Amino acid sequence: MKKTLILVQKTLVLVQKTLIAWLLLGLMQPALAADHFNILVYHHVSEHSPASTSVTPQVFRQHLQFFKDQQITVMGLADALAAVATGTPLSEKTIAITFDDGYRDIYDNAFPLLQEFDYPFTVFVATDPIDQGFGDMLSWAQLRSLHQQGVTIANHSSDHAYLVRQAPQGSQWRAAVKANIEHAQQRLTAELGAPIPLWLAYPYGEFNFELQAMLKEMGFLGFGQHSGGVWSGTHAQAIPRFAAAGIYANTATLATKIASHPMPVDESALPDMLTADRTPHVTVRFTDAEVADLPLNCFLNGTGLLAGRPTSETFRLDAPEPLSSGRHRFNCTARSTSGSYYYWFSKPWLIVDGDR
Repeated sequence: MKKTLILVQKTLVLVQKTLIAWLLLGLMQPALAADHFNILVYHHVSEHSPASTSVTPQVFRQHLQFFKDQQITVMGLADALAAVATGTPLSEKTIAITFDDGYRDIYDNAFPLLQEFDYPFTVFVATDPIDQGFGDMLSWAQLRSLHQQGVTIANHSSDHAYLVRQAPQGSQWRAAVKANIEHAQQRLTAELGAPIPLWLAYPYGEFNFELQAMLKEMGFLGFGQHSGGVWSGTHAQAIPRFAAAGIYANTATLATKIASHPMPVDESALPDMLTADRTPHVTVRFTDAEVADLPLNCFLNGTGLLAGRPTSETFRLDAPEPLSSGRHRFNCTARSTSGSYYYWFSKPWLIVDGDR
């Protein structure tokens, strides 16, 4: 009887240890199971700036507290990019925080909160407004202070001009745009010292194949303003970012975006963003057959465009009517089989006049 009791006790201990091991494994795998991350882009953190590109300091604090409460990992952009490039596993919900333009309210309102939460971030700045001392922009002294305290400062062009929509492409355009980017990089390096990463956030999120090819030759990564996650299949000169301000500042919808996975599609086969075709279309090819079997919902500028399952490993999206000049976007989502996240895909368009 005593031997039986001892055997039962040993069996219970073994079962308990096994259950604990499985539990720990289950807890650990989601924490280090991701091969992707998502980037958030902000512009203003202020109560007095345009609502479409702003969050108030109170809302920004809510965002940071939300990241902490939901155990969302906030990484420096360089570290997150390196992890994807090397195949290093990331936490399941990993984000990087970025700001575009270089407004003074980043220093006054955002920086103290980010310091409080100990979150790294990147600021993409246009250098001419800083050189000209525009009152609502960061100063070089403030940028040096940020840089010295570990904030990543990167290139957003010299003058924040439209780089691709206003001039025909050609050697003169190419030389001017290259000089624009190089001048901004030189000013950042001269004022802040090394290292300044070879990154460009496209002004207004606008780019085309020729600009992408130029950046690749220059050794730059290119960051857009279309939505989606960063994974091994992301085009290095068309890196997406999720808007987190204005109408996109709600933490409920932001949570869905942060939890989303990049839709596994062949980005190398996507057409140019810049087009004179007012009824553009795109055929998208999945690189994962399992995702191709999921129900798909697509939208054009927020309006329903396509719902259902793709008929094969590809799907086609068409603009149902002529689009106006300017920026437009096809967005598609597919809910995972577990229902816990969405796959996300975005195709930006820049419609221009054919005779420009």
